[in-house]
Amino acid sequence: MSSYNNYGIFSYNTCMNTLNGCVQKGGNKMSIINSFDNKSKPLIDLGAFFEPKNFGDTCIVTFSIHVKEMFLEKYQYEIVGTTKTANGNIDIYRFEVDGKKILFYMSPICAAAAGCTMHEVHYFTGASKFIVYGSCGILDNEKCSGKLIVPTEAYRDEGLSYHYMEPSDYVEIKNANKVAEAFEKNGYPYVLGKTWTTDAIYMETADKAKARRDDGCLTVEMESSGLQAVCNFYGYELYTFFFGADLLTDDSWDKGDLGNEKEFDIQRETFKIAIDVAMSV
Repeated sequence: MSSYNNYGIFSYNTCMNTLNGCVQKGGNKMSIINSFDNKSKPLIDLGAFFEPKNFGDTCIVTFSIHVKEMFLEKYQYEIVGTTKTANGNIDIYRFEVDGKKILFYMSPICAAAAGCTMHEVHYFTGASKFIVYGSCGILDNEKCSGKLIVPTEAYRDEGLSYHYMEPSDYVEIKNANKVAEAFEKNGYPYVLGKTWTTDAIYMETADKAKARRDDGCLTVEMESSGLQAVCNFYGYELYTFFFGADLLTDDSWDKGDLGNEKEFDIQRETFKIAIDVAMSV
């Protein structure tokens, strides 16, 4: 595939013109942008692995072991299910805040793993409202400094979303305004804006970052577009927000707080914000 815009970034509109004739003798030739198949059934059945149950409809999702450890130490909980992977088990916890039962788990990183886990958690807990939060890279420090970031659209620079919805450059984050309303109610400073979701953290190049910044993206992360596509397909609700950790400028990268104790403290402190969102949906 060799269709790019001026910054060398994949462009859906131009690529479609080159792929209209992709059906060749001997069968269909698959491409990332014609991977969406809602006409035939999935072959793998979740019922082969899990029993459907209903433990609650609202679930907080972290990507941080530090948040999980804090949760296990500070909150009373019960384990209501486990999804088992080759990397180890992911326990699903249930706790209560002011009479409301909330589910919680630590997700693997990247859209594909996070999306599959979300779908499994829905199947064996009944959760359909997912509050997902974590750190991100900052593309526009002037707009994001000192604020939480609520994504409104996510640029689809990952693979998962193309299996769950028709191809497009962006997917709308449908519940951005509801997250913003929860932040307004609780007095949290925030900014609304586009995000860039990518699979390739080590290929966030200067030209790609500039293209996304010029297009209005404030941040870069690794899950949002894929998770929104999964939620759209299955009818789940995604409520997501970020806090900044590192900084991508025009031609350089600043590590910032990424991977240090300050970031870990923010991760733990932000769990309370996720609870406030959970209580409002």
